[in-house]
Amino acid sequence: MKNTKEKLLENATTMFAEHGFDGVSTRSLVTVSMVNLCTINYYFGSKQKLYDAVIDNIINNVQEHLIKKTNEYIKCNIPAGEKIVFIIGEFFDYLFSDNVSNSMALILFRELLNTTPGGDRIYSEIMEPLKKQFVNLIIQETGATKQSAYINAHCLVSQAVSFRLLQNRKHYSREFLKSAKQQIIENCKKILAN
Repeated sequence: MKNTKEKLLENATTMFAEHGFDGVSTRSLVTVSMVNLCTINYYFGSKQKLYDAVIDNIINNVQEHLIKKTNEYIKCNIPAGEKIVFIIGEFFDYLFSDNVSNSMALILFRELLNTTPGGDRIYSEIMEPLKKQFVNLIIQETGATKQSAYINAHCLVSQAVSFRLLQNRKHYSREFLKSAKQQIIENCKKILAN
């Protein structure tokens, strides 16, 4: 059974994803969470700090379930191309795993699209280090310029992101996701071969 703080954080994630920060009142948060109005202040201090906790939760989730795994694999003594394929596959699997709710994915992508403190944190703590790592691997594997490697990295990552963005509307089957992942990996190999 979830404690009050966890329940409030989970409901806040869902509501902020559906309505955005400004579209959610503290009254509606406590009503849905079935807690007292003072609970937000008690556990978080304010609605903004609750939203910051939602962002913290998303960042921690990505670091625990994706970044940690890819960082360990990067240390392996194998060709850069294999590392790139692994990272793309892991990124795709992570986005469609049970570790990422639709609400978390929506907030993650929305924040990255906007210039907000939350988006800045997600970019600097997750996306920027991952991008640098990825670009360096592409340069190692292909000898590409930094600009070309950067473009290739975005092309590869955006394929997985676009499938995840449409997941809420399409409800992809496991078989479809398996085929999509295989195609993205093939696309990755083709980009690296050029």
